[in-house]
Amino acid sequence: MRMLRRLILMIALLAPASTAAQDPQSRVLATSLGGVAGMGAGAYLTVSVVVLEARFGRYIHDVEDVLGWRAAPILIGSLAGAGLGLYSPERLQGAVVYGAAGLGLGALTGMALGNSIWDPPEGRWAGAAIGAGLGLIVGNTIGILSPLNLFTEGENGTTAGTPGVPIVFRIRL
Repeated sequence: MRMLRRLILMIALLAPASTAAQDPQSRVLATSLGGVAGMGAGAYLTVSVVVLEARFGRYIHDVEDVLGWRAAPILIGSLAGAGLGLYSPERLQGAVVYGAAGLGLGALTGMALGNSIWDPPEGRWAGAAIGAGLGLIVGNTIGILSPLNLFTEGENGTTAGTPGVPIVFRIRL
């Protein structure tokens, strides 16, 4: 609990300084999508942990078995995704792209290894689920460390003509 309080305090202290030069409306979509993507990735990591524990004999019997520390990746993923969307959409793009590639490669590798470690067909899908979770972690880490800029810059470094999705809200009076 202390760690969570420190994290919230650190975010509250650093947020005004780093977002002062940014247009707040330009970060709303990236922050929202980052939070949702991080929540989805965290949910998959939770499933991957549950499958790994089931392979070693610890099974889920009720909801309370999942709501402990196993649900922490959902909260951490949503906070990390929203933070990346707010502070660095380029790093969010890298995390999504490389995370998806890591998820796929990890699933294929895990399927091959799981088939040889455990009895088929359970070993195959369990290995794929566990390998995809590990591949997602590795891919996200690589993506955060090497940001992509797919939507905001052209090839010569100039700003593209359409930096975002045009959304218009019309209020008729």
